[in-house]
Amino acid sequence: MQPAQHAADRLHRTFQDRSDQDWLDILVSSLRIPDIEGVPMPLFPSEEMQRDMHGHSGEVSLHEAHAFFREVKAYAGYAGRPLEPTRTMLDFGCGWGRMLRLFMKDVHPDNLYGADSTSRFLTEARRCNPDVNFLACQVAPPMILQAASLDMIVSWSVFSHLDEFLATRWMEEFARLLRPGGLLMVTTQSRRFIAFCAEMRLRRASGIKLEHGWYEACANAFTDEAHENARYEAGQFLHAASAARPNPLSHYGEAIIPRGYVVKHWGHLFRLVEFLDNPARLPQVLVVLQKPGA
Repeated sequence: MQPAQHAADRLHRTFQDRSDQDWLDILVSSLRIPDIEGVPMPLFPSEEMQRDMHGHSGEVSLHEAHAFFREVKAYAGYAGRPLEPTRTMLDFGCGWGRMLRLFMKDVHPDNLYGADSTSRFLTEARRCNPDVNFLACQVAPPMILQAASLDMIVSWSVFSHLDEFLATRWMEEFARLLRPGGLLMVTTQSRRFIAFCAEMRLRRASGIKLEHGWYEACANAFTDEAHENARYEAGQFLHAASAARPNPLSHYGEAIIPRGYVVKHWGHLFRLVEFLDNPARLPQVLVVLQKPGA
């Protein structure tokens, strides 16, 4: 066994029987303590990089990641595909690998994969957590992974940004990558995001300085509230691009995907297990999909 593999195995074996709350407490402690119970813990990027990506850092970011992990784990069990050491799992749009460390207790790190199209995020992910497999991907599919090679794909706050074209291309790619019965869990913005963008415009118009560049982007998004709400009711894909076409950044922006759209346009690829829109549990909508089959 290679040293890195040995370290990954030691972490998994040491903590696999701990409760989810205990594991969160251990990860929070690892912000200050690099070795816990004799096990080297994954490192963290600078607070500046974390804030640039999430708007927050440290313990707050870990608690948000844990909320997502908790829902993924619960729905995996509900759908008959509980988290297990041998499950193969991909975090699409993994950034610096924040989400994946939550799963290292339940899924052996050898079977955890992260993919991102931004090289500096991947460089930091590999530096911070060499026990997990981090892969480069392009803005559009395909990926280098083989067909039917994954049991689960998760994606936090990626489909809250992609436009309809890219979102659909990646849904088709995920259907290729998942085994029959495999699960896909992604998040998108809720309908409430239309009102949030209106609030950012109101603050800006009142002379209040918006704290983050993302708030400025939100203030410029979905400017016709009545029109966007009507489109949502009609089950249409809502997207406010960050740049005008044909700029490549026009595929990126702010996205709101209604339940009706998921069923109508992606229902031939996946069965809808849940469309969770509950801000008390997650700040974004969680869409749980399952590939037909065994």
